Amino acid sequence: MRMRSCPHCGADNSTKRTTCYQCRNPLVQDTEAEPERSGPASRWEAIEPVRRGRQPDGAGPTPDATSSPAQESPAASRARPRRYVPTARRSLGYIRRTGVFFRQLHTLTRTGISIAAACREVERRSPGNLRPVARDMAQAAEQGEPISEALEEHRRLFYPWHLGVIRAAEAGGFIPEAFEQIAHAYEVEWETRSALRLRLFVYGALGAPAILLSAPLILTIAQPIPAEGWTPQSVIETVVHYFRTVSLPIAAGLLAIMLIWQMLQTTLWFQTVQQRIVLRLPLVGRVAKTAALNRYLATLGLMLRGGLPIASAAEEASLAAGSPVLTPKLLDLVPGLREGVPLSSLLAETRIFDPDTLNMASTGEVSGSLPDMLARASGYYREENEAKRRMLLRLAGVLVGVLCLCVYGGLIYLGLRAYFDFAFRTYDWMMEGFE
Repeated sequence: MRMRSCPHCGADNSTKRTTCYQCRNPLVQDTEAEPERSGPASRWEAIEPVRRGRQPDGAGPTPDATSSPAQESPAASRARPRRYVPTARRSLGYIRRTGVFFRQLHTLTRTGISIAAACREVERRSPGNLRPVARDMAQAAEQGEPISEALEEHRRLFYPWHLGVIRAAEAGGFIPEAFEQIAHAYEVEWETRSALRLRLFVYGALGAPAILLSAPLILTIAQPIPAEGWTPQSVIETVVHYFRTVSLPIAAGLLAIMLIWQMLQTTLWFQTVQQRIVLRLPLVGRVAKTAALNRYLATLGLMLRGGLPIASAAEEASLAAGSPVLTPKLLDLVPGLREGVPLSSLLAETRIFDPDTLNMASTGEVSGSLPDMLARASGYYREENEAKRRMLLRLAGVLVGVLCLCVYGGLIYLGLRAYFDFAFRTYDWMMEGFE
């Protein structure tokens, strides 16, 4: 491989690089600089010229067109959040419809159809709650505005990291890839949640009524026999009493726990605590971690391929990770990148990436192929996430089955014990009556 030395620090760099991987200074002098490109720098710039600061009539860039994303005006970056904003979990039907929505957008835009035309086409086929989203996205694209502003108005319908991926796609020019990434995430979530819910529904539909109906009967036969004996009316009254005081409170408590859980999942502090607990679990934590790192590396690689500065790309990719625990750690890398610290060194300081990813990032910096190496590392994380997720589904099915067997076995044991105890007490009561 042909190499050349940096005129500032003397480090060897690939001839493909324009900046030194060590000191971040330009490798070419002004006389050797490449001529300015007359064409668009990305697909998004070609589709939406206004966002890049170009005049529609080709008169040239506006005064702030050459500023980097880090130097944007407050008005241009007012819709860009710098913290993780939670949202409520959606039903399986909504997950399925939204996955189909983004899959259609990816398929249409990948074939070369403009974003506005693709959104208009999807608008005619989308359900009622997603139709306004497609209409606003089409209007924003037709007016030359970023579609992330249209999605920002419908924040409650999407997960927070979706907005980060779309903003990164607008900056780097890979909107079809962003649609594919979001659609794949929805499809994986639907497959995982539907498999788990099917098992829980089958076992719960069989076990919950049995427990709620058998508990009053077991408590009734465990009562002492009245002096005048059991009558049908006294038995019915006792069963109804235990059904009101035991079964109904248990059912109401379970329903209240489900509602409280749904409410807590919309708060940031609960999501942070939940993620911290999940990340420490043996298998579940690995699945959640690989999913977040896959989104981070994939977004970062695509943004660098689009020509964005590494600090701005890392900031947007951190928001696209979508983890209230890992996102703050990844955002801490941005100041170091602005100072010229190599990305591989900063990734090693976080202690959340494996050695192979760090080696690939270091190799990409030296050879000038950092976007390709980050995309390769993201693919490894994605494959690992798929394998771990399938293993988790099998293990969850086995654990739910074993738990239900334990509950059913305990219920049968208590029922048999109460029955035989009632039989012996009835025999003693009858013998006392004969005496």
